[in-house]
Amino acid sequence: MVKCLASNNEVELIVFEKNLSIVKAINGTHLKKLENTIGEINTIVAICYLLNRFNSNFNVGKSLTSEQSAMIASDIVEKYPYETIEDVVLMLKQVRQGIIGDGKDFKLDGQNILAKWFPQYLDNKYAEVERQNKKVKDENLGASAVEEFYRREAEKKRKAQKEKEIKDQIDQMTSVMDRQMLEDTITSWEKEKVSKIYLDYLKQKRKLIK
Repeated sequence: MVKCLASNNEVELIVFEKNLSIVKAINGTHLKKLENTIGEINTIVAICYLLNRFNSNFNVGKSLTSEQSAMIASDIVEKYPYETIEDVVLMLKQVRQGIIGDGKDFKLDGQNILAKWFPQYLDNKYAEVERQNKKVKDENLGASAVEEFYRREAEKKRKAQKEKEIKDQIDQMTSVMDRQMLEDTITSWEKEKVSKIYLDYLKQKRKLIK
């Protein structure tokens, strides 16, 4: 994007503009960052190019002078430092296509650009930001639900494995017991308040040990 503006490559800009969307503009280059990268003057010159390009390709009631376009470009950078250069391109494209604007006042000046078109564009942009944030939140909630399901399943499996291991130990222990040893062990476990699952399993051995 910055490259085609710097070289005033119209064909490259047309292709870029054709494929530009609000989602892509959201993730574009902030004007503040652009200033820090290529300098304040070059940033204003780039926006001037976009304004003058719009001026020459759009049938407006009043054209911009070079001084006016420079002033508006400076105002855009000052007023919207955390919007992107892609926002400027897309905003002008949407005005040209009639997506934003009232369809009546086509005067190209700071009032329309800064107080009407850009705010309307940003309303649409921020609505899209909210949709994107909700989508991410919903996806994260969905992912969390799946993770929680597998966590619970893993915990069930772990508990089942532990229960099997302890019951195997009880089987091995009682295989050498007589009835009195079994009863003594049951009494001891009752006093120690061993888990009911394992105590009940031990008591079932009464059916086997006479």
